[in-house]
Amino acid sequence: MRDQWYGDNRDVVKWSSVVHLARREGIYALLHVAMLRPDQPQPTLATSRGKVDPPVEVIRHFRDLVDIRRLGAASGLTIEVLKEPFSHRAAYFGRLCRRLRASRDEPMLVLLDPDIGLAQETPGPEHVTSAEVAAVFDALQPGDVLVCYQHARRHKNWRGQARRAFANAPGLPSFEVETLQSELAKDVLMLAVKKVVAVEGLNQDEPEI
Repeated sequence: MRDQWYGDNRDVVKWSSVVHLARREGIYALLHVAMLRPDQPQPTLATSRGKVDPPVEVIRHFRDLVDIRRLGAASGLTIEVLKEPFSHRAAYFGRLCRRLRASRDEPMLVLLDPDIGLAQETPGPEHVTSAEVAAVFDALQPGDVLVCYQHARRHKNWRGQARRAFANAPGLPSFEVETLQSELAKDVLMLAVKKVVAVEGLNQDEPEI
């Protein structure tokens, strides 16, 4: 995810899915794992006196991921945004998994928000891998829900491929995976699964990725 993409139609589909699932499952705590990448340079504003940079205040108003907390307040949810820069992916997911394993009193919905979604082959910074999905799911507590953003692939059956890639992550109950989509942004698919009971899987502090 990038700050500059915050607030488009894809975000409406993404967060509609997240809020719906949280309400349906009676979850009030949400962790947005933004997998944050640097923004691209903002285009300048052409004026009669030359080009100027957009005011920083305007950019922050419309392009700040943390602003999603306003949605949480309006929806009766607590949304925490993990804005740690996404680099050194093994360490990033290791810290995330240790955090998820920490004792807490209420279930949580965890949103994995890569730029594109699940990696098909060699993962880039815009992807999450099946091994990382498995590690995060293993770190969840019973009652937690894992949600993952998926952008369209260049295949006719990209939705089916994405669902299989997510469902086949080791340790996930493949038949329990559900998908959410909307005509508002046809290139978005949300993948979700609930951890109903404790499952055997990775028992290490660091994910095996």
